[in-house]
Amino acid sequence: MSTQRIILLAFTATIAILGSMFFIDVPLANFIHSLETPWLRSAGMVLEELGKSHWVLGYCILTIAIAWRSMRDLAHRHIEFFLSVAISGIAANIIKVIACRPRPMLMLTEGITQWDPLAFRMEYLWNSFPSGHATTGLAIAISGSAAWPSLRWFFWPLGIAIAVARMIVDAHYLSDVIAGSVLGAIIALRLRHIRP
Repeated sequence: MSTQRIILLAFTATIAILGSMFFIDVPLANFIHSLETPWLRSAGMVLEELGKSHWVLGYCILTIAIAWRSMRDLAHRHIEFFLSVAISGIAANIIKVIACRPRPMLMLTEGITQWDPLAFRMEYLWNSFPSGHATTGLAIAISGSAAWPSLRWFFWPLGIAIAVARMIVDAHYLSDVIAGSVLGAIIALRLRHIRP
């Protein structure tokens, strides 16, 4: 993807994120919470576990180690996969600590929606923006599809489901998911251009 397209994606995402923050996030979080069922919550928790980056990073390291000697192209594709998940995850965590946005759980239980930027809070309940799982989800969708092109049908729905499920478990607002998804997508797309 060209730099111009990435800039256009980032600009469009910024408009969507701001629109969601001002008009959609809180009503949507309340609506989703009102629909919660034990089954839906369980599905969200399964997707939450699948979206933890250590699973993907461990898989990539194992594949790189096995493929390095005889399947160098596969190893290189998994280095890209590893880097897209690792770099986007680190970037998301740095932004979270700087932004200090309260998670929907604080809005639902205590009515807290006000951000506390530059407070450098490390507490889970104050690390909503952006969604790290959404970042990982889109990195999985893009880099997983690049590593195994024949399994695009698997990686894209999985990555999107991981991102969307964060709203189901009251962990993130829509704008958090959009921001995390775009961050993961941009880093994964940029890394596509550096593979040898």
